[in-house]
Amino acid sequence: MKQMIAFAITLIVFCRLTFAGLASVSIVATVNGEPITSYELEQRILMLKDATNIEINGQTEKRISDDALQMLIDDSLKQQVAIHGNDALKSAAIAKANELIEASFAADGKTGAATLREIGIDPMTVQSKFVSDLIWSDHLQRIYSDKFAGIDNKIDAELARLKKNASNPQIKLSEIVLAPAPNRDLKQTLNLATQLVAAIRKGANFNAIAQQYSGAGSAKQGGRVGWLVANRLPPLFLEKLTATANGGTTDPIELDGAIYILKKDGERKMGLADESQSRIWLARALIPLSVDATNADRLEAGARIERDTAAINSCDELVELNASYGSNAEARLNEMVLADLAPQMQKLVSTLENNQASEPIAFSEGIAIMMVCRRDKPKLNLPSREEIRKLQFNRLFGDLSERHLVRLRRSALIDMRN
Repeated sequence: MKQMIAFAITLIVFCRLTFAGLASVSIVATVNGEPITSYELEQRILMLKDATNIEINGQTEKRISDDALQMLIDDSLKQQVAIHGNDALKSAAIAKANELIEASFAADGKTGAATLREIGIDPMTVQSKFVSDLIWSDHLQRIYSDKFAGIDNKIDAELARLKKNASNPQIKLSEIVLAPAPNRDLKQTLNLATQLVAAIRKGANFNAIAQQYSGAGSAKQGGRVGWLVANRLPPLFLEKLTATANGGTTDPIELDGAIYILKKDGERKMGLADESQSRIWLARALIPLSVDATNADRLEAGARIERDTAAINSCDELVELNASYGSNAEARLNEMVLADLAPQMQKLVSTLENNQASEPIAFSEGIAIMMVCRRDKPKLNLPSREEIRKLQFNRLFGDLSERHLVRLRRSALIDMRN
């Protein structure tokens, strides 16, 4: 019976393709009797090439082709088990997928579908990918409802931990998680990750690659994880991220049978209480000097401005003094982030009390006295409950998704055509 159904489905597909003028399209695989066509495979390959920007050679061409086919097989398995003839569920997923296409690809006054067609990608291919992701997420939440319900119980504990560790270093990161697949062992997965990192460092979009390739729950957000307390990361992750500049991407990291690529999106050395994020209001008075002023001129100006500021104890008075010098320099420097100042200026600001005049400072345009008018330390800005819920959800989803998909692969009847 199963073979008869598969034959009937294959015949219907070929009839449709023939009427559409695509008679050369062939069946490359069947998943529990449902066909995957060479057209679908070619389109998914185009999607991966566009997202990854991997350098194409004989080896990478085969790697992308194999990965694209495995993704189509997995998408077919997800849709088969998640929909079960529920047309309403699929219709809702299609509507949401179309919204995602617009949000992700619309540009320069063109619709998302039009943008995709311009680069040779059938919008239906992208729609099918999004539909699979959406209904799979819905399916996992239904069958593991007890586990997902437990997320809310963890939010208060997580908020308490964050508050307790508010001054501990934090790292903002994005991730791509690659697990071995039936067509790709751990060594091949590591090789793929190496190629992805090379492409990212040449300008490929990390978040687009994560959306296509990553097996983590964060893939739906382009791999964006957000801020994490550094000392709660695996030591190997922390070691690699510490050696990575902000905006940089780590080399592939092998951990617990998976390969991780991490992007360091930001760093708070003092966590949520990082004083480098303090906002500073400054005032200054500057005696202007020509570029060719002698050392004697500069010493004399330094002595003069030191005498003039001896009795000054407010920024308003310092601003008035600056005006009396006929200086064109801006007297007030308002609401600057401490971390954005030059290192020497950061050091100076940290030693001054509010409304305390500094020692004379030499600038190219003259000799100045600085004063801190106001200093606002960063407030404890804990993430929202929704942000924490999303993080917990993505961690649980990634774990459950991979385990459940492995079980589906083992029980499925998959026929790969040569």
